[in-house]
Amino acid sequence: MNQNANRSAYWDIIKGLAIIAVVMGHCGIQSAFVYLFHLAVFFFVTGYFYNENKYGDDPFRYLGARLAGCWPRFFFYSVCLVLIHNFFVTHGLYANTPLYNHTAMLTSCLQAAVFQTTENMQGALWFVPAWLLSSAFFGGIVWFGRTASRRIGAERLETPLVILGSLAAGVVGLFLFSRRCYLPYNMHCAILAVPLYLAAWLMRRRLPSFKRYTTWYGALISIILLHQVNAGLQIYIDISAMSIPGVLYYPISLLGIYLVLSLASLAERIPALSKGLAFLGRHSFDIMALHFLVFKAIDLAYARLSAVPVSAETLAGFPTGFREELGPVYLVCGILLPALAAWGLDRITGFLLPRNSRQK
Repeated sequence: MNQNANRSAYWDIIKGLAIIAVVMGHCGIQSAFVYLFHLAVFFFVTGYFYNENKYGDDPFRYLGARLAGCWPRFFFYSVCLVLIHNFFVTHGLYANTPLYNHTAMLTSCLQAAVFQTTENMQGALWFVPAWLLSSAFFGGIVWFGRTASRRIGAERLETPLVILGSLAAGVVGLFLFSRRCYLPYNMHCAILAVPLYLAAWLMRRRLPSFKRYTTWYGALISIILLHQVNAGLQIYIDISAMSIPGVLYYPISLLGIYLVLSLASLAERIPALSKGLAFLGRHSFDIMALHFLVFKAIDLAYARLSAVPVSAETLAGFPTGFREELGPVYLVCGILLPALAAWGLDRITGFLLPRNSRQK
């Protein structure tokens, strides 16, 4: 199978749906429901596009490619958020938080260079090092499967070894969560996610025509089942808070992933909708990085314009201070404003870089 198959807008639509679910969860709209699967979708998409021909024998090159793709944006957005820290403190958007002097500001910027988050506004970026490490773990497992099968002269064992290695990682992840073992850079979340990469990898290799199984009635059944899991069985998932239902984490996540795949198939049939969702998907990192900032900007504007006095505690509420009043506003602005800002930044850099390259 050609691992370099062209990426269609379908997968950007999937990422667009997933980032909408992330913002929905953070602004309090169907939070418990979307938390069942929203981050799992991003792990799955990355696993689907793992390029075995290119990286299978060089896992460090794969890690480097993932790092090159996410570090510049992580660092840029983190530094921007550090630089406006004092603004948020002086305007009451951070509670019980000291002002930064130049030393503290420099320290926070340097911590961002190694994927450390010091700001509330960086909260959603905890996912980035977990995603990066999970990619590295899966790449390493594939490399081990390929190398071991070759050395014993049985290349047919490559796939079984990758399956066993990935499932073993999942067992370790479940153990870490059961013992509430927090590891640096959210490594416990990264290990837990490896079987999701495996599922996507196997789907691409073994079921290339999977889209024929993504249907409207499949999406409806998935919604009903996930609702029953959440409301009926009272199951809640929040991997950042070490809250998972044991081994049930995997079938629930896969059911949610199937829902998103099916919704993307439906959206693909509507040109305007598919174009909009694909646009959001292409800027999902930027939305992830900036939607908390948009939430608090909305809080500040609402507090200034409100005829009713707003308490300091409410204004400093995180990630939102006025969830009941402004839920839809948070959702729409938290999605669109970062995407448009990123689009504008891409336009600017796209205009400047060719000119700079010509000057070399």
